[in-house]
Parts: sequence; structure tokens; C-alpha cells
Amino acid sequence: MPLSQSLGELLLGTDPAMRLRLGQTGLALLLMLMGMAVVLWAAWTLDLPRAPLVLWTLTSLFAIVMVYMTIRCGWSLRFKDPSLTLPQMAIAIACSASGYALMGPVRAIAFPNLLIILMFGMFGLRAGSALGISIYALLAFGLSMAVMSSIKPDEYPATVELAHFMMLVIVVPAVSVLSERLSRIRRRLGEQKRELTLALEQIQLMAAHDDLTGLLNRRHMQVLLEQEAQRSLRSGEGFCLALLDMDHFKRVNDRHGHAAGDVVLRAFSDTAQTVLRRSDVLARWGGEEFVLMQADINISRASATLVRLREQVSKLKLTFGEVRLQLSFSAGLTAHRPGESVTQTLERADRLLYEAKAEGRDRVVAG
Repeated sequence: MPLSQSLGELLLGTDPAMRLRLGQTGLALLLMLMGMAVVLWAAWTLDLPRAPLVLWTLTSLFAIVMVYMTIRCGWSLRFKDPSLTLPQMAIAIACSASGYALMGPVRAIAFPNLLIILMFGMFGLRAGSALGISIYALLAFGLSMAVMSSIKPDEYPATVELAHFMMLVIVVPAVSVLSERLSRIRRRLGEQKRELTLALEQIQLMAAHDDLTGLLNRRHMQVLLEQEAQRSLRSGEGFCLALLDMDHFKRVNDRHGHAAGDVVLRAFSDTAQTVLRRSDVLARWGGEEFVLMQADINISRASATLVRLREQVSKLKLTFGEVRLQLSFSAGLTAHRPGESVTQTLERADRLLYEAKAEGRDRVVAG
């Protein structure tokens, strides 16, 4: 494994959601480091007191690293927001506000840093949270300005601090409103994506299944049969195919109507799904005809499955008016042979089905 990949997994993990959360936290940490580097450079150049700024730098880094570790170890998963967006923003704002009090003549550096922090929450905060964090930011900076104006009035003139605070009162709520709007757009897009996903799943379901019985349709079954033939060719494990046809189905339609025929088909489908194995695949092939594919099974066991199905179907009693119908089906069963096509196997099953009907119906002919 490449060193870069190993390092990436160590820092960000392997879970995609966690990697995204840690990536955002890492970007915030990088931006904070860059801002701190600028502050420390200015302090060095202007010969400002360095000890408080070094302590501030270490404290800020410790706080954000603790957030990173909380996410990395998975402890944040117990919270509603595993990304810890609000705690991260609150810590970063507190660091910026305290840094404002230490930066003296270069304290304006804290303002763009505050805007970057607020912008980080644009895509994750709801209206109430965005408003709350904005009020928190104003209070934190307002407190820092008031304290420093009273302690160092020459370096932090009250008029200048008031002007700074008034500008924050204008800008911070505006950013908050923008954050809420972007968050609303993001939620709407997320809802639309979920709706499209559900619609696509429904379309795929409709494309693969028969509307009446809920079984696979002929087109999708043909795809599965070809896939099973290829799998059988590679593995050497055979499979069996059966063509099933409901006996005297045309008579049901003619005497009782197509609605009665639909009831018969649904009853057969529901019964079959209670008898067949999970690995067995039953599809409506057309009209009253069905195809059953049984993988990893010999023809003897496949025949026994069809016998059980015949027994269960014969127990069905459907009443239409004063007439009570007893259902049955005929089936032709065969095993797929190495080297032949699915079409050839189906043709053989069809011939066997014809024999079953010729012999009096309500039977399974295997060959």
C-alpha cells in the first residue's frame, strides 16, 4: 500500500462519511494554522508581546485537535451532528475573539477569520442554529472589545471598538441569513435527490417486474437466464428450467372474465412464492405461462419442488359467483446442458410442457 494512502487512512479513516467530516475539520485546522502564522509573523515584526500569543496559539490548536480526535475515534457518532459543526464554530469563534484581544494593532486580522468561520457553517446550519451562532459571535467579540477598551484605552480606543462592533452587527447577521438560505437550498436539493432516488428505484422495479403478479417479467428473466448460463459455464454447476402453464386458463377468462383470470394468476404467484426456495427465480413468461429457474440443483430435486407446488396449488379454492374453481398447472422440466444456449434449454422445456398437456394436464414431465 502506498505511503500516501496509508497516511490518509490513518488520518481520515476508511469510512467515506468520516473521511468527509475529518477532511472539513482538517481544512479548518489548516486555515487556522495559516491565520496563526500571519499573527505570529506580525507579532514578531511589530515586536508585540509574544508569550500570550504563543499560549493562545497552543490553546487554540489543542481545542481544534481535540475536536478532530473526537470525530476520528468515532465518539462524535453519538451526537445528532457527527461533524460537530456548532462546537467547532463555537471554539473557533472563541479563539478568534480572544486573539482579537491579543493582536493589538493587527487585530483586524480576526474579522476575515470570523467570516471564514461563519461561512464554514453555511451548508450545515439551520436557521435557528445560524442565528444562535451569530449572536454568540457578536457577544464574544463585543466582550473582547469592551474588556480591551477598558484595560488598554490607548491601544483599543472606545470609538474605534464601537465602530468595529457596529460593522460586525451589520455583517454577521447578513452572513447568518445567507448561511440559512444556502442551508435551505442544500436541504431542498437533498430532498429532491432522495425523491429522485426513490423514483428511480420504482422505475427499475417496474421495469423488472410484472405489474399483475409482482414476479419478474420476461425481459428481466431473460437477462438472469443468460447470466446463470455464464455462471454455470464457469463453475460447472448446472441449473434447471421449467415452463409452467395454468390449465384451462382460457376457459376461466371466457366464462368468468379477465378479472377472474387475474385473480387466478395472482393466487398462483402468491402460492409459488411460499413454496420455492429463496434462490429459485420465478417469472411470468407471458399470459398464463411462467418460467422457473432453480440453480445448483439436480433434476430429481427440481421435480420434487414442482410436485410440492402442484400440491399447494391444488388446495386453492377460488369462487366466482356460484362456481368454485380448482386450480392446476402443467410443467415441462429440464436441466441446462453444458454448451447449449438458454434458448435451446427453453425449447426443450416447451416440448416437455406440450407432452404434459397431451398426457392430460396437471402433471410435471421431466427430461
